[in-house]
Amino acid sequence: MANWIDYLSLVLTFSIITALVYGGFVAVKATSSAIQSTKEKLKNKGVNVSKHGVSVKTSKRYDREDYLDATQRGFIKAMKASSAGNQSEKPSNGEIQREGSASDKSERYHLRSRKAHVVDK
Repeated sequence: MANWIDYLSLVLTFSIITALVYGGFVAVKATSSAIQSTKEKLKNKGVNVSKHGVSVKTSKRYDREDYLDATQRGFIKAMKASSAGNQSEKPSNGEIQREGSASDKSERYHLRSRKAHVVDK
């Protein structure tokens, strides 16, 4: 026959299990409500989150010209950041430097490097 300590431990065990299950339900409910409120806030900002994915609402439609402009801006920024766009031999006073002698050769100017190159005819 069971004595009162066995009954007390049974009640205590069931109460601990019940408290853990109740705490789990409260945690799931709090997490679910936090997710719902976050979805509503994002939806108000124009971001719709669903089980199928995320969609973003924009106030402006981009056409081909806008896309090309953005691409060109990015390309120019990348070129300016690269070392290929920077020349180490720039004239200090803004004048065109000349290379070689022009004794019997004609001179033509190279527009990109702003230097005079001697070219044979």
